[in-house]
Parts: sequence; C-alpha cells; structure tokens
Amino acid sequence: INAEYMGMVNMRFVMQVVHLHRNAVLLFADIVNFTATSATLSPEQLVLSLNNLVTQIDHSCNVLKVQKVKTIGDCYMAISLATTDIPRDVQESCRRVLMLANQLHKISPQVRLGGHPMVMRAGMSLGPVVGGVIGISKFAYDFWGDTVNEASRMESTGVPGATQVSLGIHNHLCDMFEFERRGLVQMKGKGELEAFLHQPVPGRRAECATLPGMCEQSEISDL
Repeated sequence: INAEYMGMVNMRFVMQVVHLHRNAVLLFADIVNFTATSATLSPEQLVLSLNNLVTQIDHSCNVLKVQKVKTIGDCYMAISLATTDIPRDVQESCRRVLMLANQLHKISPQVRLGGHPMVMRAGMSLGPVVGGVIGISKFAYDFWGDTVNEASRMESTGVPGATQVSLGIHNHLCDMFEFERRGLVQMKGKGELEAFLHQPVPGRRAECATLPGMCEQSEISDL
C-alpha cells in the first residue's frame, strides 16, 4: 500500500469527523504581559509555571464539566456544548463556562511567573460552531466558526482580571451575574460589537462552583 493511497484513506476518514453544534459557549483566556515576562525566564522555568496554571484549570474544567479544547502558547481555550436549543440548557452551558472563567481568575494570581503573580484576561461568546478533525496526521478535534473568532476578540479587547462577554452570553446570564456594559467595542475583523464585563466577586453565591474552597458549604448547597 503506497503513501498516496493511505493519505486518501485517511482523508476520507477525517472528512467524516465533522459535527455542527448550534449552541456552543467558547472561552479564551490568556496571561497578561506574557511575552515580555517570558523573555526573562529560562524555558524550564516558563514551562513549569505554565504547567502549574494549566493543570489547575484542567481540574476546574473536569469539575464544571466544561471541555478543554487546547492551549496555544499561554492561551487556554475551552467550550461547553448545549445539547438542546432549550434556553435553560443554553443558560447552564453559559453559567458553567463563566464559573470556569471566575475560577481561572482566582487561580492565576496564586501562580508566579518571573516572580510576579499571573493575571489573566478572558473572553466568551455564544453561537454555532463546527467541530471536527482536519488534515491527515497528528489528529486533534478542534472548532471553527465566527463564534470562535468572536470569543477570541472578546478576550483580546478585554480587561485584565475580568471576563468580557458577548451580548448573547449577557442575555442568558444577566439575572444571575453582574455585568458592566462597555457599549460598542471595536474588534479586529468584526467591527463594533456590544460587550459586557464581568468581574468575579469572591463568595457571591451565583459565582461559586462545586470546587473545594471556592465557597462556603451553605452557599454551594444553594446552587
């Protein structure tokens, strides 16, 4: 069997691994001033700090039932896929991802990078995406679509220590969480989009998750 034939077989297999998800909640988060700070560290120091941070965020994803997609340098990408179009199901996906964002804002200052506490900036968006595998080697399930781009822009134009969300996320969570309206924000490749900021407040019931030490037990039981 020659390599060309195997490539064709692999491509037929890969092209079948494509799924449309109509209600996906995307999170992007990255470390503020990472490039400048990492230039002062050895590769070993850098990887140790990143591994410490990412391992803790991975644990939070598992507890909150949010899917980690990948890390890209210092950027963390995660997703929650609502299984139905029922507003309550979509709201629950939004809630879990925002609680993940709150948790990473809590975790990051406890991890030091170059002697300084890490600070993260996060962005979220809601909408349809396509998930699948492309190429014929080193397969990795990934997601594409305008919602992915919008979540990335929400992060890059956001504020350190906070989570910037799209109008769709805000509309699903405004009765559960507090948001600051930023108005129209210019975003590369997207133009002006309505954006809202959420600043996590430790101990507030709606912002707690079932993670050890995140809230008092009495607050957790009310979720």
